[in-house]
Amino acid sequence: MSHEKWLVTGLSLTVLTILSLIAALTWQMAWSTLAIVTLVFVLSYPLIWLAWRCYHFWCQTIMQLTTYTQVLAENEANLSFKKQHPDNLLLDLQKQIHQLATKRLNKNIEQQSLNHVISNILDSWPIPVCLFDQQLKLLYRNEAMNQQIAQPMLINSSAQSLGFSLENEQLQHGKFNNKWQSQTISYQLNNQHQEKQWLFTSINISPLLNQQQSHNQQSLIRVLSHELRNSLTPMYSMTDTLLCSEQLDEAQTRKVLARIQQRSKRLLTFISEYSQLTQLPVPKTSWFSFSELLEEAKAMIDTANCKVTMLGSEQCFGDRAQLTQVMINILKNAEQCQTNIEVNINVYYQNDLQILEVNDTGPGFANLANVLTPFYTTKNNGSGIGLALCVEIIHNHSGQFSVDNNDNGGAKILMSWPLK
Repeated sequence: MSHEKWLVTGLSLTVLTILSLIAALTWQMAWSTLAIVTLVFVLSYPLIWLAWRCYHFWCQTIMQLTTYTQVLAENEANLSFKKQHPDNLLLDLQKQIHQLATKRLNKNIEQQSLNHVISNILDSWPIPVCLFDQQLKLLYRNEAMNQQIAQPMLINSSAQSLGFSLENEQLQHGKFNNKWQSQTISYQLNNQHQEKQWLFTSINISPLLNQQQSHNQQSLIRVLSHELRNSLTPMYSMTDTLLCSEQLDEAQTRKVLARIQQRSKRLLTFISEYSQLTQLPVPKTSWFSFSELLEEAKAMIDTANCKVTMLGSEQCFGDRAQLTQVMINILKNAEQCQTNIEVNINVYYQNDLQILEVNDTGPGFANLANVLTPFYTTKNNGSGIGLALCVEIIHNHSGQFSVDNNDNGGAKILMSWPLK
């Protein structure tokens, strides 16, 4: 039985009880039957009216409160209370509900305004944006996304029908190739069902790639021009001197040819090193003995002038051939810094990462800002390729390569890459 029926039943029983008591009292007073019936009939009207007023007061007010709260739960604001009598017992409760409703209405208005502003911003944004719900149904897309997909993107369309696929928590689409940098953000709504939504954005990076490519080409032209000029200018000068002589002196000719050969060899070495820097193969990773690799690298330096020690794990993960070249370049770089230098190498693992840490007792890096820049060198006979090649090899392992100077002097190189 509902609360409303309980209220009606209670009021009816109260009226009947009062009328029964009045009839019993008048019967004891020896009233006539006609008088008793007349009195009961006369008194029943005001009693029924009072019961109806009680019912109206409690039931109607509570029903109005219930209806109002249900409307608020459905995010509607088209219903309000009528003005209540000051003596109404539920007046304070009505005021509290009205205040909560006003706060919620203002919050909804602010949220709608914010959503409207965000929607207008995203609609005019040149970056494609779309939003999917937990079932990967389309909730929103801006004009840039419409133009890029080049097909109707109807709200509530499935991501699959629009050409999207979900792989490893990331949305992908064939229209966004390697010239686009895409990102997928998944988050849970702070509501009763904790629903998950997916936000997909993509940025066209082809202008940046073209700019970087142009910068690289300019750097290459500048470096090649510098190297060619440094080699060809003295060659031209020496050959011009020989050609201007009426008779060729054999000793001088041999000297000129020897210098031309030396310059040519240096130029060929430079070209070979640059080709090695730009054409690294995919690393063939496996477990190997790092001490054996280190012995191979130490054979390429003067160990009397450069003392090398190793601590840590014997086993290492990566491409053995490429990492051998890394250690050779690092040791040669240290050997060329000063005489009687010590190089300490630590090999260990941390958080599924292979770590190589190299510290030496030399003077440290003279220019940390440019030390990893290709072709930059502070050595008279350096080419600026060695450490740049090391960086490319570690990046080829999906790793990180960083350089620094120790507080107590000497250089520090830290390399890390995933154990996969």
